[in-house]
Amino acid sequence: MRLFQEIFKECNARYDGMNEQLSVIATKHLVDLTSQERNQIVDYLNLCGEEYLYFKRGYVEPSVWAAWQNGMKAIVAAPSIRAVWESERNTGSYYDLPL
Repeated sequence: MRLFQEIFKECNARYDGMNEQLSVIATKHLVDLTSQERNQIVDYLNLCGEEYLYFKRGYVEPSVWAAWQNGMKAIVAAPSIRAVWESERNTGSYYDLPL
């Protein structure tokens, strides 16, 4: 349980640090993204991949994973973020993250 609490706390803190910027990025068109914004999306996708790996290894409860995944799907629904995800997902860097 302690490991789960540490993972949960760390992942949520990392997301909280990205949330505001992701909201701004979500309103932009792909062609308007700066390289820094694209890197921020990749950082977010890396966090999502890590969370999925923790889930696959049994460190995150299915109900928590389902909530996180719903949030991920909502963020990746933004066209600019979706476009970056589509270009990134075949790199093998996200542990087969299902979005």
